[in-house]
Amino acid sequence: MKLTAQHLAKTIAGKQVLSQLDFTWQTGEIVGLVGRNGAGKTTLMRTLVDQYHADHGQVAIDGRNLAEAPQARQNLIYIDPTEVFFTRMNLAKIAQYYAAGYPHFDQNRYRSLLAANDLPLTKRYGELSKGYQALVVMALNLASAVPLILLDEPFDGLDLFIRETIVKAVIEEVAAGERGFLIASHDLAELDGLADRVLFLKRGTISRAVALEQVRSEAAKLQLVFATNQIPAVVRDRGQILNIQGRVITALFPAYTSVVKAALTAAQPVLMEVLPLSLSDLFRSEYAGEVRHG
Repeated sequence: MKLTAQHLAKTIAGKQVLSQLDFTWQTGEIVGLVGRNGAGKTTLMRTLVDQYHADHGQVAIDGRNLAEAPQARQNLIYIDPTEVFFTRMNLAKIAQYYAAGYPHFDQNRYRSLLAANDLPLTKRYGELSKGYQALVVMALNLASAVPLILLDEPFDGLDLFIRETIVKAVIEEVAAGERGFLIASHDLAELDGLADRVLFLKRGTISRAVALEQVRSEAAKLQLVFATNQIPAVVRDRGQILNIQGRVITALFPAYTSVVKAALTAAQPVLMEVLPLSLSDLFRSEYAGEVRHG
């Protein structure tokens, strides 16, 4: 099953949050969605499920425009962590509501997932800690039997064990190829080891979509030291400088070809060391030119 977003646009309170946004996502795939604070990640998720009506563009699943076939939205689930309607309900009552909205909701699986984490059905959602609330949300997502699941900051503020529980659940669900996850997160280290692809949201649109393993096969992050303070042309022209400390330059080379390597060698560096390339490095590179807003 494949979701396609085309030319999505959304303005809120006079500010254009999404503009001509395009991307695809399908089952069997974990896609990370990253961006600076206020970039529009939550707005995009709300627009995909029609919590916000798009001003322009369309969302389709397997070619069916969801505006014309709204019943197809049952293939999507998004539980907005900041706008849940069930704060005062107990966990059994919450499941009844979701079973009414999702015809294949598996009550037995829901209860089993809660029991595995020592969560009684009689407990009210609002009485739970943030970590246990995250586990309830994940249990609802998994029990829904919906193929396309949207998670908004699922790791925010959680302890190590709950984070590991959620990551394990995501990996297991995707392994069979029948479910997919779109995960918006500021936790780049967690996404780095989890996502197949990452979408960079910038100025209201997807500025870049990368397959992490492909990037790592083509790019290189280098630590360089030269005899003088002058930065060689090959570094300025073919690289993106991530950091400079004294004469130590850390640079990302998006296309680290034999030609680039030869040019660097010809510049006679005192030190040229390849460093591990992380999603955080790509994030710094993508947003390096943006003004910080606190």
